[in-house]
Amino acid sequence: MAPAGYSRLQIGLHWSIAALVVVQLVYNEPMQRAFDDRVDGAGIGADGGALFHIIAGSTVLALAVARVVVRLWRGAPAPHRDNPRLVVWAGNATHAALYLMIFAMPLTGLIAWFGVAEVSAALHEAGRLALLVLIGIHVIGALAEHFVFRNDGLKRMFSAN
Repeated sequence: MAPAGYSRLQIGLHWSIAALVVVQLVYNEPMQRAFDDRVDGAGIGADGGALFHIIAGSTVLALAVARVVVRLWRGAPAPHRDNPRLVVWAGNATHAALYLMIFAMPLTGLIAWFGVAEVSAALHEAGRLALLVLIGIHVIGALAEHFVFRNDGLKRMFSAN
């Protein structure tokens, strides 16, 4: 049986990953410069931006693993029964894509950096754009559940059960 809400740990993992992803999306230029320098055979800059990006991305990957383990162990609340089937399907598809991205982005980034793999870097950059779209859909969906469908979908990501 699915739990009625998320645990404090699940909520903490959700918001920690979300915050780190936003930081990564906003603060990516130093990494792009460092990668270009690395591809050109130059050394990496001493500003620490690339190292910060690698550490933050690796942290997202570690938290994503923890998030999946906790979800498999504890479960997650079922979608609201009164939501239209298309809304439930869209929510499930968006969540699946977001889960994929919180693994794919750090992995493609690490492969790009440590393997100096331009194909992986291109996938990582394309993933950044896809992630922006997915985050937008996720936020709109959460707001729609709260304001249009008037359920507790948004509230349960702020209050542990």
